[in-house]
Amino acid sequence: MKIIIDSRMRKIEKEYLSKYGELIEIIPQNNVYEEISAHPDIFFAKINNTIYEAPELNMNICEKGDNHIGKNYPDDIKYNICQIGNFVIHNFKYTDKKILNCIDKYGLEKINVKQGYSNCSISVISEKACITSDEGIYKALKMRNIDCLLMKENNIRLLDKNGLKTKMRGFIGGATCMIKDKFILFGDRKYLENREDLIEFLKKHKKELIDFRNLEIYDYGGIQIIDT
Repeated sequence: MKIIIDSRMRKIEKEYLSKYGELIEIIPQNNVYEEISAHPDIFFAKINNTIYEAPELNMNICEKGDNHIGKNYPDDIKYNICQIGNFVIHNFKYTDKKILNCIDKYGLEKINVKQGYSNCSISVISEKACITSDEGIYKALKMRNIDCLLMKENNIRLLDKNGLKTKMRGFIGGATCMIKDKFILFGDRKYLENREDLIEFLKKHKKELIDFRNLEIYDYGGIQIIDT
């Protein structure tokens, strides 16, 4: 397994993830604002086992998408899609063309939402469950029988290009990831305002919460996994 991460991730988090596979680090790019400039969920998109990479990244890990990433919204959301089971969530007005074709090829159902940072806003627990910070996404998924926890948090932060905390608030999807049956939070659960709801939700779905003691919670744009 290869795991694509933001290079600004803290050492202890990198060490933990490296137990599961080879880490591939994205260094901050200049074509988007610095807080998201090394985020996997900005530069990569995965549909089933097909992964697309924004063409300007030049990491050549997987198939290149058609559309370039731009500095301003919505030019920075071309690859920020989220798949849960047979559903794919995004503001499809802005989705990369190759990704749209891939979704159709697999016969997946598109759920169009206003939130362009769809993958940032969703933490996928399983094919039938997720956590989201966005009310529109929450309502759309509940209507489709996805067990969804709405969790708005004020203590998730983004980083500048040097890895220092900024005042910008991050997303729950970017501050977490799933590997096997482990739900990994990039920081300490004690900083979550809704931690008890999260703990109960994870217990319900038989997932183990992994966190990092006394560390503030940072949004790294999640991770992207390449199965090898």
